[in-house]
Amino acid sequence: MAWMAWTWPTGIFIALIILAIAVLTVMDVRSPPIMRKGFLPIPTDRGDRFYIAMLGLLAINLTWWGVTDASPLIGLTLSLLWFGVAMRWG
Repeated sequence: MAWMAWTWPTGIFIALIILAIAVLTVMDVRSPPIMRKGFLPIPTDRGDRFYIAMLGLLAINLTWWGVTDASPLIGLTLSLLWFGVAMRWG
């Protein structure tokens, strides 16, 4: 990882995103996604919800870090809750 000057947490984060995309690909091959409408204002499938959830996760974390001096674990917890809700009911 030294050739890109990444830190280990950054490398692990990118690896987890790649793993999540690989899992979504395998899930799509095994059972094609079905469009459905949840609380999001548009019909979505698994991939759409994953993308929207990742954008929300990023926004919540960056907002938490920028607005408050409280523990980053609280922001991480809130963003993971959002991710779970968006993937399940979004």
